[in-house]
Amino acid sequence: MRYAMSGNWWPERLTVSDDAGTPRFEVRNNPGFATMLSLSVAGGEQVATLRRRRGGRFQVLVGGKQAGLVRRRGADGYDIKGALWSLAAAGSVPDGRYSITCNGLPMARVSRQITDDVRPMQTISVDIVDGDPETLLATVLAIEAMRYEHAGTGFNPRALLELLGHVLNPLNWLRLLNPFW
Repeated sequence: MRYAMSGNWWPERLTVSDDAGTPRFEVRNNPGFATMLSLSVAGGEQVATLRRRRGGRFQVLVGGKQAGLVRRRGADGYDIKGALWSLAAAGSVPDGRYSITCNGLPMARVSRQITDDVRPMQTISVDIVDGDPETLLATVLAIEAMRYEHAGTGFNPRALLELLGHVLNPLNWLRLLNPFW
């Protein structure tokens, strides 16, 4: 089964459709100090959660139970440690063409494209070959979130707070108005 996600990354809400264009899942971003993404059945219950963990890892929870822990390995590798299995990302994640494999056998094939219209958008296609769609889609989202953050475009609340503190500090305004102060 093929699934497609389109939109700008780190959206508040993103729809995952099947190959017929029918919405199947919805991804919601809960930005903040602990980044969390949730995957829900379209218009229904939450089926998976992704949580950022220490060391740049993402925990994948499906049905409230840990399904995997995704971590970046080297420049282009990703490991997914599960309770019952170990997965890996084979191919080129930065170039947008990779597979999620188990013991060398593909479980999902991923293709990412960027459209160069007025507002650049990316489309991620995921072909599920074998396995649970919720777990594999959540794993792909975790890999894409890590790739996005590693590219230096991640949300950094501490930097935002420091910037606001600097702008709102009255002493900085006085220094700006009177450089000899």
